[in-house]
Amino acid sequence: MIGWMKVYNFKGAKKPLQVDAKLYSVNQLSICDTFANWIQTSYIPKGGLGDVRRTALEKLGLYNQNKAALPQSYGAVAKIYTFLKYDKGKMVPENNLGLNWSIMANAVPGWEASDISSPTQYYFTMPSFESEPGYETQQKIHDLSTNSNVNPYISFWVKNLEAGGGTDYVLLCKDNRSPFIQLKKGEYLRLLEQVIPRVYEIEKKKLYEREQGDQKRAEPFVKILDDKQRTRLANLERLKEKYKDRLAEIALVNAQPSLTDLDTKRDVFSNGYITDAESTSGRMPVYKVDPAMAELCKKDQPQWILVSWWWSPNQPVEKHLHESIVNNFNFGHLYNFFFAPEKVKGQPYKPLRSPTYKEAVVFTDESEQSKKIKADKTVFFFDDFSTTPVGKKPNGWSSKLNAEGKPCLVAMLDGEPGNWAELKGNESFVPTRLKGPLPQNFTISYDVVVPQNFTWGGKPLAIRLSKETSSENTQSFLNVSIRPGFSGREGEVEIEPKFPSTPGYLNTSKYFPAPGFSNNKKNNRITVTIKKKEEDLQVFIDQRKIAEYNKAIPAGLLLNTLSFTHGRSDKETEKYYVSNIKIIKE
Repeated sequence: MIGWMKVYNFKGAKKPLQVDAKLYSVNQLSICDTFANWIQTSYIPKGGLGDVRRTALEKLGLYNQNKAALPQSYGAVAKIYTFLKYDKGKMVPENNLGLNWSIMANAVPGWEASDISSPTQYYFTMPSFESEPGYETQQKIHDLSTNSNVNPYISFWVKNLEAGGGTDYVLLCKDNRSPFIQLKKGEYLRLLEQVIPRVYEIEKKKLYEREQGDQKRAEPFVKILDDKQRTRLANLERLKEKYKDRLAEIALVNAQPSLTDLDTKRDVFSNGYITDAESTSGRMPVYKVDPAMAELCKKDQPQWILVSWWWSPNQPVEKHLHESIVNNFNFGHLYNFFFAPEKVKGQPYKPLRSPTYKEAVVFTDESEQSKKIKADKTVFFFDDFSTTPVGKKPNGWSSKLNAEGKPCLVAMLDGEPGNWAELKGNESFVPTRLKGPLPQNFTISYDVVVPQNFTWGGKPLAIRLSKETSSENTQSFLNVSIRPGFSGREGEVEIEPKFPSTPGYLNTSKYFPAPGFSNNKKNNRITVTIKKKEEDLQVFIDQRKIAEYNKAIPAGLLLNTLSFTHGRSDKETEKYYVSNIKIIKE
């Protein structure tokens, strides 16, 4: 678990804080305390070491002068450090890398449009899913509209500027009236008209500073600036003429709009040149803060609140943070506290769900088939997932999360009896109840089903039998991977062995046909059987032997782990179902 470095229970600020031209009142700073306390009440870091700090807008410096135009913003940020080390017997962060969850009053999201922003007016864009490859999957994962805790409010996802992935945002504002205004084409063109001469003067000043005021030495460079200035103004006039009857439309621009677009005859609102046919694919609005609301941000009460966090669905630490926010944190109380205070007057903050919540493990009745098979003393292990309700993680098994953040789950298949474990891009599906080494001589069998139109060339399903000297430290292994064919054609089996400490035994991968395993039926089902006797190895698909080795696995080598893996899933139909996993002592 690890948890918080310290639980603070902040009591409220005692004095105001001046940061550059912004004065943060005692009430505003006390709201930072409130946010920090609510974060720690709603979430306990799992797999990381957490800390929470109160914060306001960063101090202005040489490279962030435009942030002077941002409204007065303040709040709390939780940092969950994921790279840890021991220092004098105590767990401490190894570096500053980790996860962030912030609750900020009057914060502005997205990417600064630096070429058009100034210390008196800030502009920004919010690149979303459309700029990401395979965005449909990302959009589905980060869609918060079905979460009843979040969906009363505005939610969106913004691509990260430098790293991969993006950030989830929930915007809470009175009556869901967003403080962010999209610029129209007319306003954007007027803005360019103001920015071009301003940038010209800034660049000329830098030029003379570089040349130490030597006018003769600066003259050729000034000429270049003058030419650029004339080109930009001429192309701006062309744009004004082209869009003179469409000035009320939303201005759609690049993620990072730049004046360099005007250095050629490119259309700032389209993906080509001014004379080309219009194309706005991948373009997005540019925003500014409503000036009236920005002015009100100086008052004690927030005008809006921005909750943000980033996470990857296949990382357990990050997924736990995400699930804690959307299921535990009380967004309704946060909204009412500031925008409908009469609804929560006298009511202390309580999370919707305890941060120590654990989903109860539910068992269903074991099937008669399972009871009968387990009564046979030659059966070392058996599972048909009959003790697990449909839609739940298989009891007695663990699996890694797939790219959508889902573990293996139990499913029922139309036309196939019993329960099945679904693997869709899940790795290391491992039976936790399988104790001790496998028998020296054994037969392992399991049923596999793939759905109709399983993606040809998709990743195979592998079973790995291995000798581990410690957790995930594999010394020797045998992989048997299968994948279906297409349109009635036979599938493929790969037998991949590795026994490096025993020369002369099976150590070369080889492919074999998988007869009867294709993707043309509603349910494409086969039984895979692996038999080891002394040093001999046989592999069967249904009742047909497809491979046999006489000197495969050393007789004295006891394999002690079993796992299934499906490395990746790119399509909805690219998944495997397994059941009736049986190990017999021979």
